Amino acid sequence: MYDIILFGGTEEGRILAEHLQQMKALRCCVCVTTEYGERLLPQREGLDILRGQLKADAMEVLFKKEQPRLVIDATHPYAAHISATIERICGELSIERLRVLRPESEIGDCRSFQTMEELTAWLNTNEKTVFASTGAKEGAALTEVRDFEKRVWLRILPSPEPLRAMLDLGYPAAHLICMQGPFSESLNREMFRAAGAEVLVTKESGRAGGFQEKVAAAKALQMEVCVLRRPVTEEQGVPLAAALERIRKEEHRI
Repeated sequence: MYDIILFGGTEEGRILAEHLQQMKALRCCVCVTTEYGERLLPQREGLDILRGQLKADAMEVLFKKEQPRLVIDATHPYAAHISATIERICGELSIERLRVLRPESEIGDCRSFQTMEELTAWLNTNEKTVFASTGAKEGAALTEVRDFEKRVWLRILPSPEPLRAMLDLGYPAAHLICMQGPFSESLNREMFRAAGAEVLVTKESGRAGGFQEKVAAAKALQMEVCVLRRPVTEEQGVPLAAALERIRKEEHRI
């Protein structure tokens, strides 16, 4: 049975997984959705990696079988549905759950949108060239932008699955940038300039997602910045440092 099950796929998840990798007394499982996410994780005996979309019924089966003492949710701030599912099943099975929350960033005078529908509607009020750093998950929504094949540049993870999906949606290969972030302000600036971008579309991804560097680069080029706000939730959680300390306490219990 696993002592800890960690849901990762984020910078925080990778740091927690590396910490767990050093704790030989704990048997742990890290859940990620993509092959690329798996490749970023440390490998050791006793630290198992479960890859793929874990739906509610499969998650419940996993928890019942392994009976972990602790489930850590370090998923992305925008993965609200997954977090809600983890919270519900842990509550039903009386399993301790720890949600790792990423601090929010000030968005200043950026344009703010709560949904992609609102954001794409605004993009259709003009003909400006768009650089989207939202990743492949928002790629389909951005096809609603008029003449997206000419106007939208999309930065995605360097993995075959999202690249194939975006090509199938009609994005030209020349407008797809496959790179792993976060990126420095100067590198962002050069990418935006190379694309001839006039608008940056980004999520409020916090420090771990390089949010401030993206905004600073866009402002330096006098671009407009459109921010997709985080889902509205009332979830409670802890910062990364507190989660690391909680893991240390769990090891001492062994």
